[in-house]
Amino acid sequence: MMASMGEKETIVRYPAQIEALVAAGRDPVRSEVNRAELRAAISPFGLRRSLMLQASELRQLSVPTLLLWGDHDPLGTLDVAEATCELIPECQLEVLPAGHGPWLGNPHRVAELVSDFVR
Repeated sequence: MMASMGEKETIVRYPAQIEALVAAGRDPVRSEVNRAELRAAISPFGLRRSLMLQASELRQLSVPTLLLWGDHDPLGTLDVAEATCELIPECQLEVLPAGHGPWLGNPHRVAELVSDFVR
């Protein structure tokens, strides 16, 4: 069941995570790695298609998969999440009140979901 806007958790409720993200941004090695990853993934025309998983690759996954998705992910709608999960043979989709990083605003729920999934 989806939470209403007032019930949604956000990262601001978890100041330790904000501090960790800021500290990571101040780490010159990590910052350079992040920039290198972005340069590798993004061209002047957007995301490099060669880095995107193909439907045939998703169909070949042979392990159970937990797909966590934010209901307001700017990179892919819920339709994308559902279509992706349908391609993976043993996929469990969990939609959380979040953007692209649902674990940032929902760390306790994500921990619970992952713990249950790996059991």
